[in-house]
Amino acid sequence: MVRRSYMQVKSALKLFVLFLFVICCRLDSTAATGDTTIVHGFDHFLHQNCNTGDSTFIFPDTSHHHYKILLKYNLSCPAVGCDIYDRIATLKVLKHTGVPDSTLSLYPSYKVNGAVVSAFSFMNDTSWSYHYDTLAAQIDSTPMAQQQVIFYGDSLHPAQPTDTIFVWPAYYSQYTFDVHGNATDSVFVTPDSTLTLSYDSVYTTFEIIDRFEIARAITPYGEGVTLWYDVSDYLPLLHDSVELQTNACGYSNGWLVTTDFYFIEGEPPMHPYAIVNLWNGTWPYGNVSNPIENHLPPKTFSIDPRTVYSKVRVITTGHGFGGNPNQDVAEFYDVTHHIVLNNDTLPQHLWRDDCGKNPLYPQGAPGYSSTWFYKRANWCPGSYVTPYDYNASAIAPAGTNLTVQYKMEPYTNTGGPSGYYAPEYYIQSHLIFYDDVHYGLNAALTEVRRPTNDFEHHRINPVCEGINPEIVIKNYGAYPLTSLSIHYGVDGNTSNVYTWNGFLDLLDTTTVILPAVNYGTGLSHTFTAFIDSPNGLTDQFPFDDTLRTVFGVIPVYNTNYVRIIEETDNSPSETSWDVKDDQGTVLFSRSNFPAVSTVYRDTIYLPNGCYSITVHDSFGDGLCCYNGIGFFRVLKGATSALICNTADFGEFFTVHFGIDFVNGVEELNSEIPLFIYPNPVQKSITINSGILSGEFNASFTDISGRILSSENLLRIDGYMGHLELPELPDGIYLLKLQGESNVWVKKIIVQNDH
Repeated sequence: MVRRSYMQVKSALKLFVLFLFVICCRLDSTAATGDTTIVHGFDHFLHQNCNTGDSTFIFPDTSHHHYKILLKYNLSCPAVGCDIYDRIATLKVLKHTGVPDSTLSLYPSYKVNGAVVSAFSFMNDTSWSYHYDTLAAQIDSTPMAQQQVIFYGDSLHPAQPTDTIFVWPAYYSQYTFDVHGNATDSVFVTPDSTLTLSYDSVYTTFEIIDRFEIARAITPYGEGVTLWYDVSDYLPLLHDSVELQTNACGYSNGWLVTTDFYFIEGEPPMHPYAIVNLWNGTWPYGNVSNPIENHLPPKTFSIDPRTVYSKVRVITTGHGFGGNPNQDVAEFYDVTHHIVLNNDTLPQHLWRDDCGKNPLYPQGAPGYSSTWFYKRANWCPGSYVTPYDYNASAIAPAGTNLTVQYKMEPYTNTGGPSGYYAPEYYIQSHLIFYDDVHYGLNAALTEVRRPTNDFEHHRINPVCEGINPEIVIKNYGAYPLTSLSIHYGVDGNTSNVYTWNGFLDLLDTTTVILPAVNYGTGLSHTFTAFIDSPNGLTDQFPFDDTLRTVFGVIPVYNTNYVRIIEETDNSPSETSWDVKDDQGTVLFSRSNFPAVSTVYRDTIYLPNGCYSITVHDSFGDGLCCYNGIGFFRVLKGATSALICNTADFGEFFTVHFGIDFVNGVEELNSEIPLFIYPNPVQKSITINSGILSGEFNASFTDISGRILSSENLLRIDGYMGHLELPELPDGIYLLKLQGESNVWVKKIIVQNDH
């Protein structure tokens, strides 16, 4: 694959923690490998009504070598609160080219009442409008409105007025009327003066400024967020004196933008030496009078002989909807456009189907609901806009030519109802050239997804004792990475060793699930992982080989059962939930919620151990907000104590917890329920009961009570027993379970495979 999605920005915070051996604000040449220099940029710059902010900052000079450049981008709320809607926010570098250009402007010689007219005749004194007053049987007149004429007579300053006069419109004919008010004769009145329009042609000279977008985000609904970006590819732009431009459209209240750059010393994996803009702008989509294709002409470049690697980066988001014939173009348009590099056509599938997994949830200003969870065209509120990188190195090697084309899927917009938002695409794109790959073997540990307290992964944390750690590794070396040793552990113990085998080409990444690790007692722990021996040899840059995360432990409850209570929204078929043990095995699940706006209750008995309960919504909008209001709650035993309570969770919500039940501490229900799973059933069922252990007689009957099958001495251990189903046709049956002092009868539905 030559297309690579640029998702490593999500791991930037962890990478920063690794490298932050020395924090310094000096811009000298004494920094050592691994040291970090911080450049503070915009400081709570206020955005309102789509204003932009330009400012110049001093960055390290070119004598420094930087392994990574990270951007900490913070959107926060003014005192009156954040904007209640999702907007595009960008950070750009303004590069002064020193190349002049000019535009031709035409300035009129005069204006009449602020308007430009080709000729104007006027009277220096009052002119009159005559008419016959039939009631008074005489001719009457009224003065005509006065006119302002502004003259522009300075050719050196053609936009500045040089004189102003007040005159009256010329009255060309003075009429004679009969007694009935009919005009019978006229006398021509000559105007005092007539003006003829002329223009002063002026060329306005200005410097051409290239604008390079280095970061784009979609603002959250009504609240702030901090995002980290890896901007190392923009090294040619980020040195010495740098002019930055920030923009974040906001109307109701606005946004405050703060930017900080972290320059981490060291020889970079690859050295970018030049960046060229391709297509940058916002253009309508499907407009026959202004086709977007007119703004995306093919571009051809000669690849410099020193180039060893090159890539095309495209940053595109769709916005607008409600047009015809497709109401969802372009923000909600699941479409694949294409980038063509010479003769290779590569897909650009902009669709973000993971918005409902956003770690920033729920979103919305007080009193306002939001649609943060909707799938969109590279547009997830409160998240990064993902750049798409296309490797052009093999397609156009050094010394050859590269032609780049942007192919949009054909579409014609035929209008829409009043107030619809015409579809458009925001496109920024670059061609980036590198003249060196500095390492042959350089594996990097870029991310720990669990265990961690990091906000980015709080949906899947904290984790149970004995969970499998999850990390991400990346190849920054020229040679393919095929093997790696991973050392890891908790609280300083890294004696666990795992050997990874696979294949990672230059800049490829992969997720590694490690064997389980225990963390013992205590409320907080530190997880450490480091890698070595890439391909059985020595890593040439060891400073990116270690990561540490702090993580907390799960809550533990003194109960032997939980109650799951759900109220459905207007689409109950979208909702399901499951209960898993610490190995990820599904113990119970439910997806049959037949009625809207209905409360369902289930009781689940669990032996001591660690568990997770996850509620899913297949559409991704949770149990709110435009499709009815529901909720999902997990309660501790018979109490009203909440283990979790959620509704606006998007695609899923998971709660991790432990069970450590001590008999006699919590009173059990006097009526011990049964939970039958699954139901409908096919071949076997699990019986979940408040009975910790025991032997029971089980039988199946039809709805008339006729016994169809029976089994003696069914064993229940740890609140669970398993029962094979006899051969029964599809239908409704009764399961009778009898113990020494209790009898239960449960209705089950048999639904065989067909």
